[in-house]
Amino acid sequence: MSAKDGIAKTNGNFVAAYNAGDAAGVAACYTEDGCFMIPGVPTVRGREALAAAFDGLMGSGVNRVELTTAELLELGDTAIEVGEYKLFAGDNLADHGRFMVAWRQVDGNWYLHRDIINTLQAQV
Repeated sequence: MSAKDGIAKTNGNFVAAYNAGDAAGVAACYTEDGCFMIPGVPTVRGREALAAAFDGLMGSGVNRVELTTAELLELGDTAIEVGEYKLFAGDNLADHGRFMVAWRQVDGNWYLHRDIINTLQAQV
């Protein structure tokens, strides 16, 4: 499977799991030692911590995510994706911004390895 197809599949799994309220399913889209870097908080490392972080986000009322890929650079068993995200609380846009993900292919499947977001919401 190409990086483009594999990453699209994993992104689809990520969005479906998130939108279903399945924090463990979201965390399973990351490598075992995957990291999520969010503005203003320490880096979240590992699937257990990722599941807890996504569970907390879901618990805060953010119940839906949308991802759009703008660029994908394929580098063998690694890829770099740049895109935009939107987070919704009900029908309200809670946050939107940019992301960059370093992907890793493990045993033929693509996983988020290093994930960083940058909000475009005005900070008060």
